[in-house]
Amino acid sequence: MIKIEKKDQLVVEVFEGVVRYTLACGKDLLMAKFEYKKGSHVPPHAHSYEQVTTVLKGEQKIITKTEEEEKTIVLKEGESCIIPPNHEHEQFNLVDTETIDAWSLSP
Repeated sequence: MIKIEKKDQLVVEVFEGVVRYTLACGKDLLMAKFEYKKGSHVPPHAHSYEQVTTVLKGEQKIITKTEEEEKTIVLKEGESCIIPPNHEHEQFNLVDTETIDAWSLSP
C-alpha cells in the first residue's frame, strides 16, 4: 500500500481555467480532481484508455465523436459518464465545476 499525501499531489493548470490535482497515479490507474471555471473548455482529444468522470459540483457538457456518431450529454452534480477508449471528446463547463476523473491506463 502507498499513501499519497496532499503535499505530494501534482497541481497543474492544463488549460485556461482548468486545474488538475493528481490525486493518485499507479501502474494501471490514474485519478484526478479537476476544477473548471465557468466557460472553460477542454479541446477535442482522445486516448487509448477508458475514462470515468463524476461531477461533484456544477454542470459540464461533454461531446463525444466517432466516425459513426456524435453524442452530447450534460452532467450535473452527482452524475457520471464513461468515455470509451479512442472516442474523441471535449468538455464545456457551463458553471464553475468540480469533477473526479479516473483513467484505466492499461490496455
